[in-house]
Amino acid sequence: MTEERNPDAVQPLVPPGYDSITLNHWLWWKLRCHEGSGEDFQKLFENVITRAQPEFMQIRPYGNIGDRKCDGLFFEDGVVFQVYSPDELKQSDVQAKIEEDLAGAVAHWGDKGLKRWTFVYNCRRGLPPDIPATLREQQKKYPNIELDHLSSDALWEKARGLSLQQRSEVLGAPLGYEHLFLLPDGAAGDAAERIRRGHFVVVHDVMSPINLQAAVDALAPAVPLGPALHVRPSGAEWRGDEPEEWNVAAAQQRLIVQEAIEKSRDLLPRFAVFSLAPIPLAAHLGFLFSDRVEVRAFQFDRDRSEWNWPSEDNDQEVQFAITGLPAYPVTDSCEVALRISISTRISEADAKAGAVAAAYHVELHVPEPGRTWLRSGARLRAATKAIREVLTALRDRFPECLTVHVFAAVPTPVAIALGQAVNPRMDPPVALYEYARQRAPRYRFALTLEEAS
Repeated sequence: MTEERNPDAVQPLVPPGYDSITLNHWLWWKLRCHEGSGEDFQKLFENVITRAQPEFMQIRPYGNIGDRKCDGLFFEDGVVFQVYSPDELKQSDVQAKIEEDLAGAVAHWGDKGLKRWTFVYNCRRGLPPDIPATLREQQKKYPNIELDHLSSDALWEKARGLSLQQRSEVLGAPLGYEHLFLLPDGAAGDAAERIRRGHFVVVHDVMSPINLQAAVDALAPAVPLGPALHVRPSGAEWRGDEPEEWNVAAAQQRLIVQEAIEKSRDLLPRFAVFSLAPIPLAAHLGFLFSDRVEVRAFQFDRDRSEWNWPSEDNDQEVQFAITGLPAYPVTDSCEVALRISISTRISEADAKAGAVAAAYHVELHVPEPGRTWLRSGARLRAATKAIREVLTALRDRFPECLTVHVFAAVPTPVAIALGQAVNPRMDPPVALYEYARQRAPRYRFALTLEEAS
C-alpha cells in the first residue's frame, strides 16, 4: 500500500548512475586548466598528486640554483616530473622545453637514481603533431631512462579517483554545496557547524515527482549538502507490474546507494530521505542504508502539500499491539507472515492469499490505524522501536524460520525504518509484498531483503 502522490510537483528525470557532483568538479577542472596560469596548473598538479600518492615530494625553486629541472619527484622510485602549461602553445617552444628540461634533469638527477622522467602538460586543444616524435627521439637519446607523459585530462582521472573530501580540498565545494559556506540564517559559521547541520538529500520519487524546494524547506534548520541524489528506476514508464521490474529497480537502488555512501564516507554522511515510492522499494532503500547510517525520513502531508510534521506528539501516547505470537518457541522449520497495520488494518485472509506457505500469522498494529496516523517524528520513532521489537520476537519464537513474509500498510517513512531494522545476518530473508485492491490476490510478492551474495 503506497502513500498518495503529489501530481503538481515537477522535477526532471535524472539518468541512473549520473553523478552531478563529479560533473560539477569536472567543469571546475576544465575551467582551472583553461583559464589558469602555468603556476596555477603546477599547483593543481601538486595538490592532486600529493593526495593520490602522499610519497610525492614537492620541489620549489631555491635561490640561484632554481629547481634543478624538477617540479616534483618520487624519490625512492626515481621519478622526476616536469610541468608545462603555456598560455599560447607553439610546437617549437614545446620541443625546446622537452629537450632542455630533460637534459637538465639528467644532469642534475642522473647520478641520483633517475629512472623515469614524466612530462606533465596542459594543452587546451591537444599537442602539436610532432611532439610525440620528439619524445621518441629523446627516448633513443636516453635509453636508460623511461620517458612518460601525463596530460591534464589524464591528471583529471587521478583527481576523479580521489575521495569527495580530497577532491573538494583541491577544487572547492561544488555548486549546491554553498550551504557549507553560508548557513540559512545568513551566518558564515565554522566548518564544524556547517557539517553538523548538513544532510545529503535523497529524492525517492519512483512513481511521482517531488518538489525539491518543498523538501529543502522541511529540512531547515539543517541544510542540504550538494545536489539532491535521485533514486528511481530508469524509464519513465516503470509500473512494477512484473517481478523482474522490482528486481531491476532494487539492483539500481543498490548501486546508487552504495556509491553515495562510499563517496561521502569521509564526510560522516547523514541522509535526509523524501520518498513517494511503493512500500517494497522504500523498505529496500532503508535496508541498503541499514541502521549504521544516520537517516531522517520525512512524511508528505497530503492535505498541506508539504513535508513538515504537523505536530509533535509524545512517545508515551503511542501504543502498539502484537498478536499471533506462539507462547513458546517453534523449533521446526517454518514460514511466518507478518502484518504491519498502521495506515489501515490488513486482514489475515489477504495475507494468507499472498503467502500461502506461511503457517503462522503475526500482526503488529495500532489501535486506530489511518492514513494520517504518522504526524510527528515521535510517532515515527515509536513505530521504529515497535518494528525492532517484533523482529526480535520473531527471532525468539521462530529460531528456524525460513522466510518472514511482510505485508505492510504503513507510511513511507515507516517502510524505510522497517528496512533499516532488518539485520541480514540475524534475520531470515524478508519477503515484501505490494498491495493492489483491484487484483486477486490483493498482495503480490515484490522483492526480498536478504544478505547480498
